[in-house]
Amino acid sequence: MTTFIKVLCLVLCLALMYEGIESSMCNPGIEISQAKLGMSQGQQVWNATLSNTCTCTLLQVKLSIPNFDSVTKINTTIVSKSHNDIYDVNGGLPIYPQTSVFFIYAGNNLDVTLTDLTEACS
Repeated sequence: MTTFIKVLCLVLCLALMYEGIESSMCNPGIEISQAKLGMSQGQQVWNATLSNTCTCTLLQVKLSIPNFDSVTKINTTIVSKSHNDIYDVNGGLPIYPQTSVFFIYAGNNLDVTLTDLTEACS
């Protein structure tokens, strides 16, 4: 009977530890918002903000942005084309918990989706 109780306690402890580990994972971890700023060269100017809503640092964040074409120069240290419609965010550098990066562009509202990221949780 004592062995059964020890095994039961071990299983319960492992289950609680697993729940704690799983709840710290980010899903999706990045919140993407776009806000109108004004007009430039006859096109709407947008501020696209990528916020890390996770408790972990995010690395190697990649976005899918089909048909991305800005009539104004964008900050390529924040968003740069990797291949096809895939863009690297922040040059692959960390986006720390509860912080944001943003870029400004002029054109149509973008259809932005997260394609990849790496979580660095301690």
